[in-house]
Amino acid sequence: MLKSLRIVAPIVGATGVSIALAVSAHADADDPLLGSTNAIFLGGTAEPTPSTAYVEAADKLYLEPLGFAGGASICDMAGSLPCDGSLQVLTTPEVFEFGPSSLQDETDIISAVEAEYAAGDMSATDPLTVFAYSQSALAASAAEKVLSATIPKDDLHFVFIGDPSDANGIATNIYADLVQSFGGGTTGTNLTNDILTAINEDQFAPGGSLAGYTPDDLYQTTNYTIDTDGVADWQEDFDATLAADHGSYIDAFGNALYHFFTTHVEYLGLTPEEVASGIAATPMGSLTTTITIPDGSDPGTLINDPTALLDAFEHGIATSGALTALLDTVEDLFNPAYA
Repeated sequence: MLKSLRIVAPIVGATGVSIALAVSAHADADDPLLGSTNAIFLGGTAEPTPSTAYVEAADKLYLEPLGFAGGASICDMAGSLPCDGSLQVLTTPEVFEFGPSSLQDETDIISAVEAEYAAGDMSATDPLTVFAYSQSALAASAAEKVLSATIPKDDLHFVFIGDPSDANGIATNIYADLVQSFGGGTTGTNLTNDILTAINEDQFAPGGSLAGYTPDDLYQTTNYTIDTDGVADWQEDFDATLAADHGSYIDAFGNALYHFFTTHVEYLGLTPEEVASGIAATPMGSLTTTITIPDGSDPGTLINDPTALLDAFEHGIATSGALTALLDTVEDLFNPAYA
C-alpha cells in the first residue's frame, strides 16, 4: 500500500479555471519514480497534444504520488526532440483508426525516448518517465520491446492509465471475443479476420503488432486501472454481462462499450483519495505493478462518476486537440496516412 501525506496544490487549467488537488507526497525509497525529474506526456484517443490542464492533473494524480519530482515547467517537444521543461508534451496522432494510429504513436515514442537518451537527459539515477493514456499506452507497450535493445532498464520508467494491453484489456481480448460472438471455429475466425482487415485493424489479430501484452520484464511500469474500465478491464465487463444476460453477446459488447465511454474517461477526473484507494499488486519477478482503483459496475457505486467525468473534461480531456484528431480521422478515411 502506498503511504501518503496530503497537501493541497492549486492547478490552473488551460481554461483558466483554478482547481485544487490534494497531492500524495512520498519519501519512501520504494517509490518507483524516486529520482525521476523529467517526464514525457502522451494523450489518449482524441488527445494528440496534452494540454496544460491535462499534464498538471496527470502529474499531481499519478506521478508525484510515485515519487516523481520534476517541478511544474511544461514545454512542447519539437517533433520528437527534447524541450527545456521537466514536463514534456509529445504530440502523436491519436486518431480514431486505432491500429494504424497506434503504430505511428509507437514510432514517435521510440524516437522521443532515443532523443532524450542521446541528449544525456536520462540515467539510472534520474530515469525518464513516460506517462501514457489509453491508445498511447498501447503504443508505449509495443515500443518497450524496441527500446529495450538500446535503452538500459534502469534509465526508463512507464506509468500507464487505462492500458488496452493489460491482461483484461480490449487489445488483448477483442479478437477472441469477436470470434466467439460470430459462432467460433473456422466461421467465426474467418469472419473476424475479414472484418479486421476491411477496417485496417488486423494489428489486433494473433501475431499482430499490437496484439501483445504490456511487457512485465523490460522496464519498471506502474499500470493504473479503474475496475470495470471498458478498455483496460474490457474482459471483466464482457464476461460478467455474458454470464448475467444468458449469453447475449449484444449485451456483453454493449456493457463493455458503455464503460469504454464512461469509466475509461474518468482517470483525470478522479480525486487523489480515489487514486490512493487503489490496490497494488506486483507478481513475483515482474517489473510491472498494477494498481486497481475500486469501482462498481453501476454508476456512482464507489466513484462519483458524473463528477469524475466533468472534472476529467476540466483537466484536459476536451482541450488536448480533440478537433484536430477528429479532422485527421476524417481525412485518414479518404487518404490513409497511418496505414
